[in-house]
Amino acid sequence: MTDVIVYEERICTMKWGTFVLLGLLSLIFGILIFIYPQITAAVLVMLFGVLIIVLAFIALMAALMSPGGSGRPTGLLLVSILGFIVGAGALVAPQIFAAILTIIIAIVLFVIGIVNITLALSEKDYPHRWLVFLLGILSIVFAILIMIYPLYGAVILFGYLIGAYFLLYGILSIIAGFALRSVQKEYCRA
Repeated sequence: MTDVIVYEERICTMKWGTFVLLGLLSLIFGILIFIYPQITAAVLVMLFGVLIIVLAFIALMAALMSPGGSGRPTGLLLVSILGFIVGAGALVAPQIFAAILTIIIAIVLFVIGIVNITLALSEKDYPHRWLVFLLGILSIVFAILIMIYPLYGAVILFGYLIGAYFLLYGILSIIAGFALRSVQKEYCRA
């Protein structure tokens, strides 16, 4: 009984408008991303480059602060130098870095597709193995499409998919906000 009272008190104190506001902002971001997918992809790649540089700096600090007895400082130092180079490359040439990153993602998708098809063909007792086979075909098709057009793939991956996420998140957040409001009208009469 006390669990229900605590649950009702928490529901009654939640602000449904926050969900709606968050949903509206997400919708605005999603629409802007769909309108400007190339800019979105470039900005995300540049942010990824900044993240790599920050991680390289942390690796450099760890290398400089670690004891010199093991080979660990040397490895960290090499990784930090490589990180600075890759991060700077992402900032200087985001299109090339996005294409390289997209090709890496395509290779991963291709391998996932091969694994799914192999699993579907080798496991005779696996229920609904045709679905696993279709997943493998889908992964391979997407991998090939992305590999053929890596710059378009980068825009699709980093632009449109992020935009779709924000649109769906916005819609679901607005629905959650209004659902919370209707629950509050029913149970939270003050």
